[in-house]
Amino acid sequence: MLKNITKIISIFLVITLLLSTTLVFAENETIDTGIIENQVNQGETTEDGIMPISTDSNELENSISEENPEEEVDVPQNTDDSYKKSDVYLAGDNITIDYIVDGNLFICANTVTISSQIGGDAFIMAKNIVIEEGGYIFSNLFAMANDIDVKGVVYDVYALSNNFTISKGYVYRDFRISCNTLNINGSVGRNAFVNCSNINFNTDGNSNGIIYGDLNYSAKSEIEIPENIVTGKVNYSNIENNADITVSSIIASYILDLGAFLAFVIIIWLICLAIAPKFLDNTNNYVGKKTLSILGYGLLALLAIPVACIILILLQLTSAFSLFLLAAYILAIVLSKSLFTITANNYVCSKLKIDKKLPIFGMLIVSGAIIWALTKIPYVGSIISLITIILGLGILVASILPKKNKSVEVEKVSEKEND
Repeated sequence: MLKNITKIISIFLVITLLLSTTLVFAENETIDTGIIENQVNQGETTEDGIMPISTDSNELENSISEENPEEEVDVPQNTDDSYKKSDVYLAGDNITIDYIVDGNLFICANTVTISSQIGGDAFIMAKNIVIEEGGYIFSNLFAMANDIDVKGVVYDVYALSNNFTISKGYVYRDFRISCNTLNINGSVGRNAFVNCSNINFNTDGNSNGIIYGDLNYSAKSEIEIPENIVTGKVNYSNIENNADITVSSIIASYILDLGAFLAFVIIIWLICLAIAPKFLDNTNNYVGKKTLSILGYGLLALLAIPVACIILILLQLTSAFSLFLLAAYILAIVLSKSLFTITANNYVCSKLKIDKKLPIFGMLIVSGAIIWALTKIPYVGSIISLITIILGLGILVASILPKKNKSVEVEKVSEKEND
């Protein structure tokens, strides 16, 4: 039975985390190096005439020399100054990467120029970023800058910038960007996911911009995309303008939020009436002198339970129990506001000498609306919301803890008196 309950609550935990968390993952796909090597050996190129990236500097030198036999190519040799076989961390004003990095690259600078091969991911935050024609990033580019110009090759791009330009460059796989102006004079090998105001193709008049996959873009208004520029589908989504948000829509959203909160509180109250009527009868015991201890119980539970779960998971001890405890902890947080609201309402009803179910139900709606309104007050609403969660957790913990038997206490007192 316990195993079945554990499985059910574990599934509930996973669904809750999926619905309440927004995560963005960078694709990490495995490239078939054998296919790339065969293409290099056979002199094959992609549709736009760009040779696939070689993992060998000698092959890179030979391929470039065949295309430009009269041009001298200076390929960095495997020395300490031209080859870094580890992750590289840099900060400064103007930084130029003209040596091979066999690892990840982390840079924070004013201007960053990359003219060599980066074997791993590149994490860059700068004012200006330039990937030169000889620059190759074999994995992901994570960038945040005012201006970004890609003249070389990058496998995947995840960027936030004001102006982003692909100048005869090539994004080998997916392209994800949020910017003001996007200029595409190069190629995107697969799909482009763009959030921007303007998208321009072929702005220099010499190179042809093309997207071989789908173009998914969002903007305030639809942008005219030239024909034969996007091989796949063009999907447009509108960015809602803040000016379009009316007072009536704001009021409607608040009404829906209040309705959802009251509905949940009423459901928990009805469940307590059906399966835990003693809890409703004893809620006044948690108000008054015991409020401070209830606050302590709630704060302890809020902090101690996740720490205990993490320790149990790290030690690989009773992992099923730790998962069950974590699921129960999340469920308790979800219920805490409702339990606090029900307790506060019962206390008010006892002071007003309301003991019938229907009037208590009506007062519950009023109490719930007041508590909801307090949590929406600017600046202090979040603090009030946190306090209600802590008190709700404390009430739940106090109701679960075993109670001392009063008859036993009376017997002990009488025995002492007899002695």
